[in-house]
Amino acid sequence: MDFPDPHYISHDGLSLATYALGPQDGPPILLVHGWPELAYSWKNTMGPLAEAGYRVIAYDLRGFGQSSAPKDGPSNGARHYGIANQVSDLEAVMDAYGIDRAVICGHDWGGIIVWHAARMLEARVSGVISICTPHVGQSPVDPIQIFKKRHGDEHYFAHFTERPGVADALFARDPDAFFRLMFRTTPKGSTPKPGQASIPQKFKAFLDAGAPDLKGKILTDADHAVYVNAYAQSGFHGGIGLYRNSSANWELTRGLNQSVRQPCLMLCPEDDVFLPPNFSDGMEALVPDLTRVIIPDCGHWAMWEQSGAINRAILAWLETA
Repeated sequence: MDFPDPHYISHDGLSLATYALGPQDGPPILLVHGWPELAYSWKNTMGPLAEAGYRVIAYDLRGFGQSSAPKDGPSNGARHYGIANQVSDLEAVMDAYGIDRAVICGHDWGGIIVWHAARMLEARVSGVISICTPHVGQSPVDPIQIFKKRHGDEHYFAHFTERPGVADALFARDPDAFFRLMFRTTPKGSTPKPGQASIPQKFKAFLDAGAPDLKGKILTDADHAVYVNAYAQSGFHGGIGLYRNSSANWELTRGLNQSVRQPCLMLCPEDDVFLPPNFSDGMEALVPDLTRVIIPDCGHWAMWEQSGAINRAILAWLETA
């Protein structure tokens, strides 16, 4: 099934590109992508869910793909990309499609967004699915300080936050090379390694080495080109803006209830070295109605690497949630 054409909605002075499949009266499910991704990351998921009778809606987050990517001042528009903006956009998509309540499904940063939306829009969220990203309690201190203490100043959360515009410009030098470096399988048995999250540093070294061919390609040339062309158009500042709001998000949500009361599905790719399955251990303390599924032979880019297993797990859970 081809990826649907965009339908644009207006919200907060922006244009958001949305993509819908499935019967209009089907149970609604919203798909929220992460970084560095697009709504297109759900290409292999939207069709099977729609064919099963669900109304499936994905959208490019603000700053990504065909959606508006506001950028102003020396901060590259970071103020536009806080968690309140993201949850407001999700609600605006629901409103535009006449949806009162929906299951919301997120991957990577999309997982962070749906865990917040489940609490900030509790009455409108009937269930939550997260791929890779666990729900965690409020950290006792600013999360950027935690990342710096554990991993140093080159950890990408810290780098993005403390060096405005540097990574944005670096990645934009060669989007083709960036996605060839990022979108690869994880060798079986891999474990987290020191420096693996120093993404700007790793990408600069890759460019300096001539951006050589790498093993583990997960995208076809045509799918790869979709990402390259989209980021050449939008730039990288919007996605990086998500990370640059980590401290502000922490401050904003300090009083937010930490418990998620809806039925939830946590899908943990077995070989994800960025968000390993053990990061979701103990989630039941905050998410009482939790189903947790390990996806074998799968790394972080789960919807490309093991789309069949992801789709089967989602559909099985939707039937019982």
